[in-house]
Amino acid sequence: MKRPKFRLSDARKRYHIFYLLTLFLMLVLAGRLFQVQVLEGTKWARIAEDQMTNSIRRNTPRGRIVDRNGEELAVSIMVHSLYVNPKEMNETPAALKGKKDGRGTAEVAAEKLAPVLHMDRDGLYKDFTLKGQFLWIKRMLEPPEYEAVQKVIKENDLPGLHFIEESKRYYTKKSMAAQVLGFVGTDDSGLSGLELALDSVLKGAETRQVKRVDAMGRTLAGSEGDPSDTKEKPMVATVYLTIDSKMQFVIEDALDDAMKRTHAQGAAIIIMDPHTGAVLAMGSRPTFDPNNFGQFPAKNWLNRAVSMIYEPGSVFKPIVGCMGLSEGIITPTTPIRDDGRIQIADRVIQNWDGTGMGTVPFEDVIKYSINTGMVQVGMQLGAQREIDWARKFGFGKATGIELPSEEDGILYNPKDMYKPDIATFAIGQGIAVTPLQELRAICAIANGGELLQPYIIDRIVAPNGEVIRKGEKKVVRNVITPEVAAQMRAMMEKVVSEGGGKTARIKGYRIAGKTGTAQKISEYGGYAAGQYIASFVGFVPADKPQYAMLVVLDNPRGAFYGSQVSAPVFRDTLQQILVAKGIQPSNSEGLPSFEGGATRDRDLPSLMPQDGSWILPEFKGLDARTIAKILATGRLTLEPYGSGTAYEQEPAAGTAVKPGSKVEVWFR
Repeated sequence: MKRPKFRLSDARKRYHIFYLLTLFLMLVLAGRLFQVQVLEGTKWARIAEDQMTNSIRRNTPRGRIVDRNGEELAVSIMVHSLYVNPKEMNETPAALKGKKDGRGTAEVAAEKLAPVLHMDRDGLYKDFTLKGQFLWIKRMLEPPEYEAVQKVIKENDLPGLHFIEESKRYYTKKSMAAQVLGFVGTDDSGLSGLELALDSVLKGAETRQVKRVDAMGRTLAGSEGDPSDTKEKPMVATVYLTIDSKMQFVIEDALDDAMKRTHAQGAAIIIMDPHTGAVLAMGSRPTFDPNNFGQFPAKNWLNRAVSMIYEPGSVFKPIVGCMGLSEGIITPTTPIRDDGRIQIADRVIQNWDGTGMGTVPFEDVIKYSINTGMVQVGMQLGAQREIDWARKFGFGKATGIELPSEEDGILYNPKDMYKPDIATFAIGQGIAVTPLQELRAICAIANGGELLQPYIIDRIVAPNGEVIRKGEKKVVRNVITPEVAAQMRAMMEKVVSEGGGKTARIKGYRIAGKTGTAQKISEYGGYAAGQYIASFVGFVPADKPQYAMLVVLDNPRGAFYGSQVSAPVFRDTLQQILVAKGIQPSNSEGLPSFEGGATRDRDLPSLMPQDGSWILPEFKGLDARTIAKILATGRLTLEPYGSGTAYEQEPAAGTAVKPGSKVEVWFR
């Protein structure tokens, strides 16, 4: 078949094809230009801006954390961080040939800076030769380190290395209250403790420093630190804690001493105002320095005061006693038969020493921590009432204090409790509590029946002085009557004055308390052989409580009873605090000094008056009570540190001080 011929010539045909193709390409190009310049104009402008600028984000200083009196615990200062712009540092092959030794800037910089920064030379060289315009080398340089790096850069004329100011957190008292305060990471974010819980309050605003750069990434003259590119640094709030630094110092010292003496696995101490719920001191061991938190194992960061759950043992007996008193099952004088052991179903429960005391009033059950008597009360209460009352006292649920990682504890479901469970619950087994929960419940006995919300933030103050948040007393519920509370207070006072808690006595003061020794739960189930939790809880003065305190030692070695290891810590710690706070003994007749020997008034050094002031004498070798007595004659206040006899004082002997001044004295 013969093909048809085109009517147009080949030349005209090629012309039309070329014309159509050109028109098509122009339409495509116009469409693309419309897309880039109109539809995606903002996007490409941003990309261009990013290529011409070097942007570094940083945070302004965090807010301060201070104690109830304004003493600084955590502050932020501006320090220098080192970064590199590899584009500025990398050199062309031609430039390298011109060097005498043939070594490039990156190689020299790595060699010179490695020993100064305490970093690996090869690692630094790798960082210096990467592509890009920004890479952190080391954050938060200490001042001496910053000066040394500056010197190396200047002496070797090293390009591409720059500093930027960043906010660094400092904990002024190192490990003191470490678990309470927590710590922050290099990005200024709170990672634990109050730093985490209050991160949104404490964290400074994020700012952006913008620099104009050329194609090689080099900063253009006049563009560095352009004020128009950096936001104004805002002021942040200050957090005042309920913590008293002086009390905190005393408990930290007591914890260290207890850990050393008992070789315990861990420990916790809490002091609380029983009438408000304010935490005055809280310490945990093992501990760490939040300035260098990465150098310590993560277990040291744990705040055992709120995160440790354990069977309380006998310190729980006053709580169960209040249950029995409230339900009318017993009175302080109700006779209880104690044969030294009691069988409940297939379980035999005996006293700590295996002996019985015959028939005794219930107050002796508390005084001497008689297990058989508490079991009888528990069996009359029954499972449902035991658990209901435990919930009323705040067990089984976190207290709600402002600290993170607080545990709920563990309570039985009453339907799952068998007779032995009901019996052992009454002696503090089969329930898991936190130290804070236990102390809060005891505070309800101390204050007349109010279960309080514990708090550790006294107030948060804005830069203009406005109080934007205030901690205050909050009554969760009235858990027992004032009459029941008074009855239990009297029983707990006899524990210390006549019973198993005599090692907690402070002569002249009325102390109420309770010892506790509980076996530790094994991670494999049941109890761990030879492992115990030793504790002591109490308040002082017993008739008008001002301080409530709990001491918990986790698995002490050697002696392990609460009366042997925890009660003495309670005694020695409160002894210092009572003197420091000027709380007078209830009965000072024949009262010895802290060291156990009486000091006659005629042997005491005295204050010498001078122009309305007092000249301080030398206090070296005297005990705290004696010094406090001398200072009181001139309306001066003692601030003691440690225990024992004085070895240093501030102001020094011979200094003139005004009435009302504080005198710091160190003891050992």
